[in-house]
Amino acid sequence: MKTLIIINGVTGAIGSACLAELSRNPNIDIYGLSRKALPFKKFLRNGNLPTNTIVCSIGDISDPSLCKSFTEKIDKNAYGRIIYIHAVGIYPFEIDKSGKIEVAHDEDGDGIDDRVLKLSNNAFFGMVNALETTGLPLHGFIFGGIADQYEPVVHKSWWTVMKKVKEKMRLESERNSDLSFTLLNISSVICFNELLTRPFVFQDTDAHPRFWLKPHEVAERVVEIICTPKKGLVEEFLFHESDYCGKNYFLDERFTPRKYRELGIR
Repeated sequence: MKTLIIINGVTGAIGSACLAELSRNPNIDIYGLSRKALPFKKFLRNGNLPTNTIVCSIGDISDPSLCKSFTEKIDKNAYGRIIYIHAVGIYPFEIDKSGKIEVAHDEDGDGIDDRVLKLSNNAFFGMVNALETTGLPLHGFIFGGIADQYEPVVHKSWWTVMKKVKEKMRLESERNSDLSFTLLNISSVICFNELLTRPFVFQDTDAHPRFWLKPHEVAERVVEIICTPKKGLVEEFLFHESDYCGKNYFLDERFTPRKYRELGIR
């Protein structure tokens, strides 16, 4: 039977690369999710989503009820398994120009940027839990960063949420043997958004684009992983060894000043 792959964030650099890498496989249908696309209900035929590749919108991806409405329209008899690729998120830099910790969008006062929790935790598990109700084997795929293990203070919201996500993936996969996960920790990706948010990275630091990942390299590794499914939670790292990224690279006393230079903060 065919495999259904759902790519949330399909218009981003990694999401679109995954779409291109997977779309020619005759045994795969892809549902790309983007807020820019037509509502998924526009695509319904005889009450179900089509058994072909489309790009659609479900609205607020962090709303469990909307995730459930979407997954209820999947033709469960057409697929042998589902793979959910979560390629959305925000990676905020959390120190202001004076050097003080500054967490934006923290309405509940927990010290965590609410947007990170919403996109990387709530939206991810909202869709995973909704897809689980189809009864089909399900693999959830999410991206982390290679710096997460060092817990840099400037990205505290991000790695704090990802620690929570990682632990929940472990528990969920232990609860349901038909549910598995991959956490792929990646380095910087050479794409428009990275250079937009880090405008001076190649001017005021020793970083060089030849060491950064290309979107298609990430997509190729995603395909390799999902074609050899594993049980439980699998964590991997994908990056190119560089001559400037030594063992102390991610320590706060080096990493934070470097981030200032990337952003043009003197």
